[in-house]
Amino acid sequence: MMNELKNFFSRLGFGMTEVESDKNKKNEAVGQNATSTTDNASAANATEQKAEATDGKAEATGKKAEAAAKARIYNLIIVDESGSMSHLRQATLSGVNETIGTIREAQKEFGDKQQHYLTLVTFDSHSYRDDVRTIIDCKPIDEVGEFTDYSPCGGTPLYDAMGESLTALRKRIENDVDASAVVTVLTDGLENASHQWRTDTLRRLIEQLKEEGWSFSYMGSAHNVKEVTDLLAIDNVVEFNHDRMGTSSTWDRERSSRRAYYQKMNRMYSEERSEMDREAMIRRKKQMASEYYGDRVTPNRIETLQPNEIFVFGSNAAGMHGGGAAAQAMSKFGAVWGQGEGLQGQSYAIPTMEGIDKMREAIQRFIDFADSHPDMRFLVTRVGCGIAGYTDRDVAQMFRPCIKLENVALPESFWRFLGLNMRL
Repeated sequence: MMNELKNFFSRLGFGMTEVESDKNKKNEAVGQNATSTTDNASAANATEQKAEATDGKAEATGKKAEAAAKARIYNLIIVDESGSMSHLRQATLSGVNETIGTIREAQKEFGDKQQHYLTLVTFDSHSYRDDVRTIIDCKPIDEVGEFTDYSPCGGTPLYDAMGESLTALRKRIENDVDASAVVTVLTDGLENASHQWRTDTLRRLIEQLKEEGWSFSYMGSAHNVKEVTDLLAIDNVVEFNHDRMGTSSTWDRERSSRRAYYQKMNRMYSEERSEMDREAMIRRKKQMASEYYGDRVTPNRIETLQPNEIFVFGSNAAGMHGGGAAAQAMSKFGAVWGQGEGLQGQSYAIPTMEGIDKMREAIQRFIDFADSHPDMRFLVTRVGCGIAGYTDRDVAQMFRPCIKLENVALPESFWRFLGLNMRL
């Protein structure tokens, strides 16, 4: 029967081979479609894997970039060059240049986490030059040389100097999340020559910049420093005696605070930066800015201590802690009967009864100890000014190196004889 059908179709011109061929072609087409579908699925899968790999690479690159992020610290120093600064010229030059040295040292020590820039602005109202002069304009600290161009004369356009320099720096760094500004002002007189900026407009700008994490410090003399800084909303303030010692002391204090700020910034970038968003960074910068000038005055009465605080008192070589601060150290802070010098509990004894030279040597040993223990905070009492019979003026000078130690607090009377008013 099959053969007859084949012959029939053959006579009609249709061989079974063509029908079979069509069927085979149809099967081939289905197979090709299936293969194409498989190929498309494989291609889509490959594209997806490639996209995931790209995303992973981008994420890894982002994390690497965050880990490698540097704090760009813009140091802005604004210095009064008016006529009343004439007899403080050399002390001011020394102070500015030593501060430049401190910034340079920080660049070397923290270079893997910080890049420092310096802008130095001076101001006066003398007729033959601009009232506000930018001596150094946002240079990398490694490119900054010695500051020598300083010739005080004229009036005090303080507000114009601050307003112009703050505005210029803000435009430069406002979109940089890793930028931080450290602003320091030195002046010995009231504003009396500005033309562009007023108290209210300058205060508004400073308040805005503080909200962005900027740090402000103000070193003032020969005017009502507290009144001016209250008007300008500046919290980190020190008043210095209008003499060489006061000027030198205020720059020493400034450098101590500046270095502590850099250390905190280094810890933040070493330990926390990769986990912080912009808001978290601003909060931390605001905290560091508010603490820029830490509390360096020993309270008149000390009843309790924080775990890291040390009560520093005057004693005698035999360690007979029988009265005054020594008795308090023994009863409350762990001083040991019979130990005349050094750390004992939460106290540190300085022998004061064996002559002034011996006392000076003991004070220097204390200073070395405090310098090598930055994790401790030392509250120095009026050492040597009780039974030993020395004056605050005499003893204060022996503690002068402590100005540079941010972890040492001194009595208010000592600070005054070092040329600084720290209680504003």
